[in-house]
Amino acid sequence: MYNDRRDSYDAVTVTPGGAVWVAGTRRPGGVESFLLRGGRSAFKRVTGPGFRVKRLASASDTRVWAFGASRYARWDGRRWQVKRWVHGRVDRAYSIGENLWVIENSNAFPPAGKAGWKARSTLRRLTGSVWRKVPTPIVVKGLDGAWAAGSVRGKAALARWTGKTWRAVALPAIPSAHAGQISELTDVAVDGETGRVMAVGWAAWPCGGAKRSFCGETLLLSGHLGSFGFEVRGEPGIQPRAQAEPDGRGGAWVVYDAKGGGSRFLHIGPGSVEPGAFPAPPNQRASVRDLAIQLESGGSVWAVGAASPGGSGTIWAHRR
Repeated sequence: MYNDRRDSYDAVTVTPGGAVWVAGTRRPGGVESFLLRGGRSAFKRVTGPGFRVKRLASASDTRVWAFGASRYARWDGRRWQVKRWVHGRVDRAYSIGENLWVIENSNAFPPAGKAGWKARSTLRRLTGSVWRKVPTPIVVKGLDGAWAAGSVRGKAALARWTGKTWRAVALPAIPSAHAGQISELTDVAVDGETGRVMAVGWAAWPCGGAKRSFCGETLLLSGHLGSFGFEVRGEPGIQPRAQAEPDGRGGAWVVYDAKGGGSRFLHIGPGSVEPGAFPAPPNQRASVRDLAIQLESGGSVWAVGAASPGGSGTIWAHRR
């Protein structure tokens, strides 16, 4: 959809009305931060909140949130309202119904594996003008609708929001089991019409010598409350940062880090899972840093990142 060799893009959000907001920095050095706004035809620079934006979320064209290292802001349709951020590093931000959530200080399983690794994160919810820490029965790594994906005591887990509290959901055992295995779900996508829940994650186990190197596989979970099932895939292996979004047609898109660099995707359909690659210029690789869907478009999905080598900022779109 859009490419600029001077830029690098980090975050994207799409409003229900179709406005696509993208946060990025200008090369070289990445010191000049900016926002783009666009849609089906073109993107242009717009006034930013005055700090480097690392995460975006939106509920409407007049409710867009931007998060930085020490400040956050809300766009009200005319101007940015900026406030101090005194909590941890914002890794994910979500506007879901009347709730604004952030996941802070979440960790990822290291590629080489590490003995004694434990999942961690903090979930916060904006209540009035106060960001309150919300207790959860699992370590949360991703949200969608009323569902949260993560782990509990080293095992992949889901939780559901009742409107007041989070409650853990029973999951089946992972089909493959290895000595010392740990697992986690990194993100979840929910189909708005059917209620189908789809999550991506990983399982890892020690398979080396004294250095405790780990082997692993990808977990895909799908189903409805009370009837979930796992699919285990040897490829693409351990994916500690895989992100998922619903496709608006009963399935989901999963973006992950490919071996050798760049990003690839899995498309979860009604009865199969298809792998694919993002388009990129010859001799370059697509590297996706964020993914978003226009909830009321029936499947308009947007991704931002860069094409490397060279690092030129790129915006991708997939439309029904």
